[in-house]
Amino acid sequence: MSLTADVIRLVVGMLVGMVLPRLPLLFFTRFLSMERELPPHPDPVPISVPLVQRLLLMRRVHLMCWITALLPLGLGLWILQNSPEPFALGMVAGVSWFAITRVVPEDIEQGLGILPLSMIKSVNNLREPEADCCGKPELYWEVRAVRCKQCRHVAMDLPRPDLGRMRSDGRLKGSLRVLLTDGRSVFPTGGTSVLSESAELLSQVAEEE
Repeated sequence: MSLTADVIRLVVGMLVGMVLPRLPLLFFTRFLSMERELPPHPDPVPISVPLVQRLLLMRRVHLMCWITALLPLGLGLWILQNSPEPFALGMVAGVSWFAITRVVPEDIEQGLGILPLSMIKSVNNLREPEADCCGKPELYWEVRAVRCKQCRHVAMDLPRPDLGRMRSDGRLKGSLRVLLTDGRSVFPTGGTSVLSESAELLSQVAEEE
């Protein structure tokens, strides 16, 4: 068999190993029409009991992905015991990459995993904040952070992860985006990015000149 065919089978196996464990993110909540308690995507979500319940549900779905990952991992290892099949090697490599991306946290302060319990507890505590930011605080979890609807005060500087809602960008495109991001937010934690830091640095240089 040619080297090109082996490389193609290796790549296909890696894709299967990375995509198959994430399939529960597409099926549960999204295709079961569990949309009644939350606003449609991508509208801000009020900090309330339904939001906390959805976060706990999505945490269980993310944990379910580990069980789904056992299928390509076990199949790949079983095939490799009998023959050095590139497709099986790719599946094992894909599942390994899936495990690495799940274990390594984006923010060590929030804990391990995509939806750690510490983060869910922080969101739940915002239902009864210690101090009011304005006369009528209404906290909503927007794309980049939790803000007050009235005064725009940032109550928690944390991007919103995928909540399992039917996406406004379509079922195919939305599903592909969920698979690529693994349910994480595309915005960096803390609200800073390379572009924003560069713009701030340029403004400081301009002021000094």
